[in-house]
Amino acid sequence: MITVSTFIFIFFASLEDTIVINDWDYLGPFPIGVREGIIGIDLDLTDENFTPDNNVSYPSFLVQGGFVKWKELNTKDEKIEIKYKDVLWDTLQNYYGIAGLVCASICYGDFESEKEVQALIDAQRIGSFILNGRTYPADPYGDGFLIPVVLEKGKNRVILKPSGFGEHSFSFRIITNPQALMIIRNITHPDFIEGEIYDGYAGIPIMNTTERVIKNIKIELSGDIIERTEKEISRIMPLSAIKIPVHLKSKGRIGKGDSSLIKIRVYNNDYKTQDSFWIKIKKSNEPYAKTFISKIDNSCQYYAVLPPKNFSSDSFYALIMSCHGAGVEALNQVRSYSQKDWAYVVAPTNRRRYGFDWQDWGEIDFLEVLEDVKKNFRININRIYLTGHSMGGHGVWHIGLSHPDLFAAIAPSAGWISFPLYIPWFLQRSEIFSEPDQIKFRDMVLRKDNTPLFLMNALNLPIYILHGGADDNVPPIQGRMMAQYLNELKYDFVYNEVEGTGHWWDIDSTPGADCVDLKEMMDFLKEKVRNPYPHKIIFKTTDINHSNKAYWIRIDELEDIYQDGVVIAEADTTGKIESFLEPWHYYIQYTVQTKNVREFTIQIKETKLKPDYIFFKIDNTEIKWVKYKGEKEFSFRKSGESFKITKNREKFCQKTFNLYGPIKQAYFSPFILIYGTIGDSSDTEYNLRQARLQSYIWWIKANGYTEIVPDTEVTEEHIKNFNLILFGNSETNALIKRINNRLPINFKNDYKSIGRMIQNIGPNEVCISLNKNILRYRDLCLMEIYPNPLNSEKFVLLYSATTKKAQKYLNLFPVIYSGSGLPDFVIWDESANKYGWAGVVAAGFFDKRWKIDNNLIYIVSLDFL
Repeated sequence: MITVSTFIFIFFASLEDTIVINDWDYLGPFPIGVREGIIGIDLDLTDENFTPDNNVSYPSFLVQGGFVKWKELNTKDEKIEIKYKDVLWDTLQNYYGIAGLVCASICYGDFESEKEVQALIDAQRIGSFILNGRTYPADPYGDGFLIPVVLEKGKNRVILKPSGFGEHSFSFRIITNPQALMIIRNITHPDFIEGEIYDGYAGIPIMNTTERVIKNIKIELSGDIIERTEKEISRIMPLSAIKIPVHLKSKGRIGKGDSSLIKIRVYNNDYKTQDSFWIKIKKSNEPYAKTFISKIDNSCQYYAVLPPKNFSSDSFYALIMSCHGAGVEALNQVRSYSQKDWAYVVAPTNRRRYGFDWQDWGEIDFLEVLEDVKKNFRININRIYLTGHSMGGHGVWHIGLSHPDLFAAIAPSAGWISFPLYIPWFLQRSEIFSEPDQIKFRDMVLRKDNTPLFLMNALNLPIYILHGGADDNVPPIQGRMMAQYLNELKYDFVYNEVEGTGHWWDIDSTPGADCVDLKEMMDFLKEKVRNPYPHKIIFKTTDINHSNKAYWIRIDELEDIYQDGVVIAEADTTGKIESFLEPWHYYIQYTVQTKNVREFTIQIKETKLKPDYIFFKIDNTEIKWVKYKGEKEFSFRKSGESFKITKNREKFCQKTFNLYGPIKQAYFSPFILIYGTIGDSSDTEYNLRQARLQSYIWWIKANGYTEIVPDTEVTEEHIKNFNLILFGNSETNALIKRINNRLPINFKNDYKSIGRMIQNIGPNEVCISLNKNILRYRDLCLMEIYPNPLNSEKFVLLYSATTKKAQKYLNLFPVIYSGSGLPDFVIWDESANKYGWAGVVAAGFFDKRWKIDNNLIYIVSLDFL
């Protein structure tokens, strides 16, 4: 039986179809910075003829003697374990802490194939692998993802880069001769509820293991208790997978039973395959999975629900939103709670069981689930509580302080604070080698994730901090630190450190695990009720795309983007009578202090007795006796040193909430991946591989759905409805060529534009022009987000290399992960392979009108270039 919590491919291969490499060479370990991964040695691992050189020594300060050479490693099966006997791990940890144990190695193996053949790679506990010079995603968390490849006739070379804390353990095997069209059992589906009618969705992944495009595919679902449904998709690209949301509807009310068999049939004129999965039938009082369609990418996602005890359809209930820890499924999260007669318990997924640390897409997933729950259940919106454990405890800090007005109280358990305060980043090469003006743009993007910075937002948000006193996973210093800061603010909080308990603990035999369901913590939450219109608000933000509202205050524009914007506001809405006003007429007053705020909005409190006038005092500006005509809100814009009431202004091509950047925002709403085809065959093949790599990363990390489209088949519908992720440059991608002259950072390749600055520009090679300056480097990479010149309500995002050499390091700065701090554009050269952000040639933000402002960018001296 496959449940929603099982992410395993079931694929039966004979021994004859399975290849295991038993003889490996490995090099390492090398120290790496947390969330960076740069080894910093001179090896081109994407060279398709790469072979280890046992005569060369490479520096590594982890090992005794300071240098390492390639060593042989023999294995009995696909499981590989590397022991580093010349590393004193305890000494490193005593000196540097756990950050000193983060390391990576390089593994090389090869095998022979009698012919060119399709295969599936099962590479678990590593992030990626290189096969014959081409990079592929792997299965970092051992969930059973298989990656389709083509084996070459003769020798095939495999390169892996295992990383993590201390010694490494992973697996690698090759399965040949897979079906051309496969159904992958990484299915997202709901549970059925006995006695209810179901009308929703399931997510069905299918894979093309061939080198051909498979077109006009139909996916059919059928079963005894569901109506037959069919979904058609236009194509699956070669060696690709796509997870399709398919409508699922019961024939009537669900009867009694344990589970229902759902049959899947996938076919077109050339291929067909079939499989099945089970959907559990739950009683109305049991934990269950509920699916929904995400606005991020139109994919099918799920969340878990624990219904109230002794449920009554006539009652409104409180809601406990629970964020799970790393590796925990949402269904298992709600099973850790006892049923409450006063509340639902709901657990979103963070998009996967590891997901995004409840930041970025994990945070958006949380907010989508919250809205879906409020729409589908009878929830008292003033009794919504946020809790979570471990990584989920960090999610409580991050989400709760970013959106304090959503909750009556929050309760982080074993929650870490932020990336740098949990496992420090001081060994990152970017931290060591970058100029302050280079790396500041990364830090400005990541500033929104620094949770202590936003504790002031909790003025009206009670907090219960729970931590195990003997927790060796997330040490209690994390909870103590936040308690100290809250105490300095004199805010409402409880700190409960339970002596002798570790990371996950349960001190009694009653239902519910005490580390997430402690009675004292639940009692604390239960008694709290949100005041949706508190007298005083303190609200800070650095990124209004991420967080711009608290209660009745909304920040619409900052003076300086990505700098801290603060509003301290007080509302006196009890009503006052002024002697010179007409009898029985009265006014209400708002007093606001601002820092780095250009425009903000006050939402007026609804009262039975409407005020006749409103008095606003904003910084040093007094706006007296504003006649109140029933407006729901007033907006104010700063002009010089004073604020004035303003009406909604035209926001065309301005940085607004939905069109703000940075680079990640291109993936916060539906997007498609567009690869260039107008270069030579190697450029086209490279661009397709880039799009395919990102499609797999989106599926594996985000349980996501997107399509890959060639540049010559982009339609007006695509341009209207999607952000466009573009792979190639103006000479290899037709869409980039079409919009190139309308981008602030664009490409030049004609001799007249470039002059004698750069010699020997080859076919399909370009230079980058920034603010009309040609960057005099041959081999550069560019990522750039910008409002689509063909539809200013959507984004384009460019992934571009100026030359074939630069293609080798285009993937150096990943976007789809929570520690990515990429601004509106980044340009880098080969040195970033060694030095991270110190290899950035130019980076920064566009201004509030999406134009280049020299005060918002870093650029290496043109004389130096």
